[in-house]
Amino acid sequence: MDPATPPFEQGPIRPPSEARSLLVRVSRNCPWNRCAFCPVYKGQRFSPRTADEVLADLDAMREAFGDQFRTAFLQDANPLLARTDDLVRIVGGLRERFPHVTRVTAYARAHTLARRPLAELQRIRAAGLDRLHVGLESGCDEVLALVRKGVTRAQQIEGCLHAKEAGFELSVYVMPGLGGRALSASHADDTASAVAAIRPDFVRLRTTAAPPGTPLAEMQARGEHVPLSEVEGVREIRRLLAGLAGVGARLESDHVLNLLMELRGDLSTDRDRLVGLCDRLLDLPAPAQLRFVLARRLGWISHLAQLDEPGVCEAVDQVILDIQARGIDPEAVFAELRAGTL
Repeated sequence: MDPATPPFEQGPIRPPSEARSLLVRVSRNCPWNRCAFCPVYKGQRFSPRTADEVLADLDAMREAFGDQFRTAFLQDANPLLARTDDLVRIVGGLRERFPHVTRVTAYARAHTLARRPLAELQRIRAAGLDRLHVGLESGCDEVLALVRKGVTRAQQIEGCLHAKEAGFELSVYVMPGLGGRALSASHADDTASAVAAIRPDFVRLRTTAAPPGTPLAEMQARGEHVPLSEVEGVREIRRLLAGLAGVGARLESDHVLNLLMELRGDLSTDRDRLVGLCDRLLDLPAPAQLRFVLARRLGWISHLAQLDEPGVCEAVDQVILDIQARGIDPEAVFAELRAGTL
């Protein structure tokens, strides 16, 4: 073995909130692997790993890292497909080898959660798997079908409620812009009502992007999916927030693709403030909106209030003049910058 290659497997991605977690690969790749927006596992076959393989990895990780981790994340896209006995062994083995870990989380497909018997989910939860991250993406059946999510709104809600009933903490991902212009209103309204029905612990925003080579990028090239402008995306988020009255979840804007990273707070107490943040951008004159979006996408600022910092407007305006002189659509620049951050 190459000495630079670690003696354990790790998958390619994890949620932003798991950036400092121990990454434990329970299965390889994605069993569905058809979502139009996802570039991660294309061309790769799904395969499960045995409990013995994963436990051997945990031994190697303990040897390499000691007991420094406080959180752990089970990879890849849907480790909840593993046999219940295997998952119980893996989670229990992780807890034994890393006794200072206080949280163990995993991705899970709602379709899988809906089909797992409640008693099995409860066993996995009791073994020490605390939180599940579910890619809700949308609560609109038209959008889910358009992007080949492989699950219906009803199945999304059923699976998430099943996880909640089993005692898991639940984090759902929502993708602003996923329905494009044609389905924007339905996407926002139906997603809000689905989230209200599920009542998750966390709602995490992940703005839609279409990296080259993905089915979504091909759909956009054919005119089958017209992407939202940056400002239209904020307008859609505002509409989503308006439909979340009475929902007690924590909203997180913790993905680099999101324009308004400051959209974070408890929906039960902070919803008006969050809507107000959207309105601050939507109420700006068009030139100021363009300055903010470009500065944010270039990584020069991270929050709307930073637009007023000395030198920011002047520097951004120089870039805008260059874009205009070349006859380039700014939205095309923004889309390219978003795709480059995946």
